[in-house]
Amino acid sequence: MSFRTRHGRLLASIAAAGLLLAGCGSGPSQAGAAAIVGDTRIPVTDVQSWFTEVLDRQPEVKPQLREQGAMDDLGRQLASQLVRQELLEQAARDERLTVTDQQIAARLAELGGPEAATEGMIYGPQEAGEMVRTQLLTAELGRKYIDRLSVTFDLTQASTRRQAEEKARRMALGPQEAAALVAEDKAAGLLAGIDQQLRPAESLQLAATTPLFGAAPGTVLAFEQTPQSSQWLVVRIKDRKVDAAPQQVNGLEDGALQQFGTYLLGITADRAGIQLSPRYGVWDPVGLAAVPSEGETTGFRLQGSAQQS
Repeated sequence: MSFRTRHGRLLASIAAAGLLLAGCGSGPSQAGAAAIVGDTRIPVTDVQSWFTEVLDRQPEVKPQLREQGAMDDLGRQLASQLVRQELLEQAARDERLTVTDQQIAARLAELGGPEAATEGMIYGPQEAGEMVRTQLLTAELGRKYIDRLSVTFDLTQASTRRQAEEKARRMALGPQEAAALVAEDKAAGLLAGIDQQLRPAESLQLAATTPLFGAAPGTVLAFEQTPQSSQWLVVRIKDRKVDAAPQQVNGLEDGALQQFGTYLLGITADRAGIQLSPRYGVWDPVGLAAVPSEGETTGFRLQGSAQQS
């Protein structure tokens, strides 16, 4: 999930662009829906109207997008942002997070006002307050957990996407199979281990670039170590604890907290379930974004047993 907040530059975020599919059941109708997040339906018309607004506001972008074949990428970016915004609203309600009008006004002033804050972005000056509110709420979610959260997990490596998926599916079979896989890989000289522990407070940079902290016990994740790396990490979350007493963490920056907070939305996405209209591709449950096809997700996210060995 590059970090995928909606305050990135339009063309840069499109160039960098590459949350769990669930059945509809008796929930909101999929007809005319860009996505369904839990019980909330996001209409296709919301994406289309935003799409038109972006191109009307930045007419110089349209020929560039056509030339690059990136018109669909823009639609996916906008659909992704609407899904993440809904996930954030649900998380904020659950966590009782709020930001005030005064906080929004102060941040906009720091950014030089609505025009400067939204220059070259998918938001226009009229939506600058909404953009800043999203940024502040995401940072608050990250700030709430950065010094209280810890995860315990089993870990191994894979050298290809196919191998990563195979190992993830094996880990999802249960704790015994996960332990056996780790033992085999460790004997083969791979980076592998059981009962590894990590706290985001130990490294904010790491917390801002890994989906580990946004997954419930029993979840298996497979993802590339870095965007430039050919090595994959395959992880089975065994435990996830939130301490009542926070630790003291220094040097917290809103940008990193926003990235960390966005990854935490993986918990909300798993609980709510996400159905994405095929017109926008498929949902990447690790990157928390719409991508063109299953083969272009940033990784795999499988639900297994939470029982520990």
